Amino acid sequence: MGISHEYDHARRRSRQRSRYGKLKALGAAAAILLLSAAITAILETARQETAPALPEALPAGTVEGILAPLPMQPGQGGGAAAEVLAFGPNRQSPGAYTVRAYDSSVIRQPAAGQVDLAYFADAAFLGDSLTVGFTDYDINLGGALVCGYIGAGPDTIVNRMTATHMTRGDEVALNVLAAAQPKKLYILLGTNTLTTAGAEERFLTYYGAMLDALRETLGEDCVIYVQSIPPVRPEAAAERPGLASDNLRNVNEQLAKLADSKGCVYLDLWEALADGEGNLKAVCAAPDGVHLSAGNGYGAWVNYLRSHTLYAAGSPWTAGSAFAQ
Repeated sequence: MGISHEYDHARRRSRQRSRYGKLKALGAAAAILLLSAAITAILETARQETAPALPEALPAGTVEGILAPLPMQPGQGGGAAAEVLAFGPNRQSPGAYTVRAYDSSVIRQPAAGQVDLAYFADAAFLGDSLTVGFTDYDINLGGALVCGYIGAGPDTIVNRMTATHMTRGDEVALNVLAAAQPKKLYILLGTNTLTTAGAEERFLTYYGAMLDALRETLGEDCVIYVQSIPPVRPEAAAERPGLASDNLRNVNEQLAKLADSKGCVYLDLWEALADGEGNLKAVCAAPDGVHLSAGNGYGAWVNYLRSHTLYAAGSPWTAGSAFAQ
């Protein structure tokens, strides 16, 4: 009897311990679930508080219906901060992304480290009387080949017309460039073609054909810089309606897109030469209001070119420049 009673008592204690253990395990599991729910609630609250509010209306300068941001172009890694931040989706809702309109402010080559004039030793400059000024005023371009022809337009190049260089005489620009095979080509054409309103479409058509011909002639290794058509003074625009500020802005927008589509680098000379009203700065203008002054005008132009080059590790960066080795 004593042994049986002791055995029953032990079995009861064992069952009690088993029930206690199960209850303890259940309590621990419940505690873990409660803690997990609390953490989830805290994270959800924090996410809602930090999530940016959707704009009530689309910001100016945007287009709808594009499903992904357009890629930045080569050489644009350091663009103006405000523009880069505004570029890309700014409202993500199912099936509708919004991106910044792809215009010249996004396409243009941003400022970079300044190169030494030796950078232009294997470069060529192709243009009209504005480019002739490099030779006429003996502007130091580090030994660059200057192909400037008074009265030239993109049709002059496409049609292989004979043009007169002020020191070399009559020549065909494409032949000169084909023989030189420059590694960089800077183009500035349009002022002569656009003096009268209504010539814009023809000009852009010829410009595209010219870029194709130059690429075929110079190969893929040549970096082609397309320079915007510079502004003029108001009195000059009054005599030549096609050179009015608004008209030149519109043409340059199309020129930027054309350059981008052809794999060229677009340079916005207005950053260096235009005043707040979109006219050629008086200090940079020659007396006719169209051409540039020998000192300030060409000085501003060359300084702009030196600080807006496509990055290359082997470029001769000036001491103290952002990319100086």
